[in-house]
Amino acid sequence: MLKNKPNKKLLLNWLYYRPVGHAIEPLKLAKGYTLANKNLDVYLIINADSTKELTEACPWIKKTYAVSLQEVQAKGAKAIQKIPKRWDYIITDNRARHFVKGSDSDGLIKAHDLLNDMLVARIDKGFVEQSGAHESSILPIVANPKITLPIPKKAKKFAKKFNHKGVKIAIMLGGSAGAQQSPSIKMWLKICQALYKSIPNLKIYITGISKSKNGRTSTKDFTMQDVDFLIGKLPNAERVYDVGLWNQIAFIATCDMFLSPHTGFAFIPPIVGTPWLEIATCPWPAYFFNDIPFYSVLPECGSYPSIGKSEKGCGKLLQENKKALCVSDGLLEKKIPEIVKGARLLLDKKFTYDKAIKLHLQKIRKGYDIKKFFFFGGINGITHTHE
Repeated sequence: MLKNKPNKKLLLNWLYYRPVGHAIEPLKLAKGYTLANKNLDVYLIINADSTKELTEACPWIKKTYAVSLQEVQAKGAKAIQKIPKRWDYIITDNRARHFVKGSDSDGLIKAHDLLNDMLVARIDKGFVEQSGAHESSILPIVANPKITLPIPKKAKKFAKKFNHKGVKIAIMLGGSAGAQQSPSIKMWLKICQALYKSIPNLKIYITGISKSKNGRTSTKDFTMQDVDFLIGKLPNAERVYDVGLWNQIAFIATCDMFLSPHTGFAFIPPIVGTPWLEIATCPWPAYFFNDIPFYSVLPECGSYPSIGKSEKGCGKLLQENKKALCVSDGLLEKKIPEIVKGARLLLDKKFTYDKAIKLHLQKIRKGYDIKKFFFFGGINGITHTHE
């Protein structure tokens, strides 16, 4: 009797910076590889300061290896010895080829150099772009597959206590970038008040993490006093802070939408079925979608998105550790009617993902340099918007 051949092994090297969004990116790629290739097991490398729990929850990822950049700096190759050396395929995040010494993390650069020297591919190896494009000799991939993050039962049980019968909006005031790329508390109050006026029976939940734990990111620059100030001024609001990652995710999955400035954490709501209402800010455009409706309130700062640009505009301000013009009170207050419009669209069941992406492309083609935009995994087979 013939024995079944063992599955081929792919190592997806997605060792990058720690924000949550960069741990979400490979979930989609890994799923794309498993869908396109029979008898393939996908293994993953990510930053140890990111959210390994999410990758370990995905049944389409065989195992995750978390690499501590601090350990790499201190111990060198000893820090990565637990990662097997031989694989059938090795595919690496293309951003690793474009690190700049003096600008990018020394630990990140060193870790990739060590991994490149240590790891061996029996069949083939290469790099994958964020768009999903890669060298033709490497494995095929299903572009931009929809994924669903499994949520533990215990966390789902926790989320049931947030049982408001009307509209529920989860708000994250900012991300790891902090106040430089987020609305002020004054503007958040005006945004919330406008939402209450427009949406009957609304309850707002303000969520986040007050302090960094184990090197992870937090809701930087927003204090519990800020949160309590907002709650005290709003008619029906509640704080959902420091409840643990899975409880927070399970709670967000019960909400009608997630509202925030651009932050990697906002990549989580679409993979648990919750629409994202983004207050877009420099430097990054929204680029991760999951066949879930979304709406981006695009800024009119003159430099959006300012990716890698520091000569003028928001890029220069951020380089100087100043607040981006995008989220200045003056410009953002003018955007409040559109924020309300976006919320109302996302509450309309007829506003599908296809309609959302069509509207989004129309807006960026009309008012922005489309060559600055990219989409993770492509959009319905489109990898670059200018094609």
